[in-house]
Amino acid sequence: MCDAVEKMLAGMATNRQTMNRQLAKIDEVMERSNNILLHIESNSKALSQGVGPAESQKVYNLRPEAEIALSKILENFKLLMRSTDQRDEAFSALDGCLAYRHRVEHLGSSVRKLVALYDTVGQMRSSQEEQDASEDSP
Repeated sequence: MCDAVEKMLAGMATNRQTMNRQLAKIDEVMERSNNILLHIESNSKALSQGVGPAESQKVYNLRPEAEIALSKILENFKLLMRSTDQRDEAFSALDGCLAYRHRVEHLGSSVRKLVALYDTVGQMRSSQEEQDASEDSP
């Protein structure tokens, strides 16, 4: 009986450590994605005001699917932030747990989309660098 309890406690400790690592990784990805979203938002504001991007910045033409995915990410992010601000305290503990579980699943989905977006942007940059290198060479 004691061995089973010790194994259960060891498993719980391992799960807690794994969850802490996952939370740290999610925080890191969210920080990077927030920086990307801020960059995109500043470019969007600059373009809407008729001001061209800075010389050091490049404008990318995205496929319509990528634009739609990006707009959904931004809309969902706004909804998520709004729902956090307007959360009622009248929920029961179970409702709160279910709401947080839904938010975590939503965040996981958004993180996967942002990782895919990050990879796409990286591929676009490397492709652009290759094109620039081929244009520079005679």
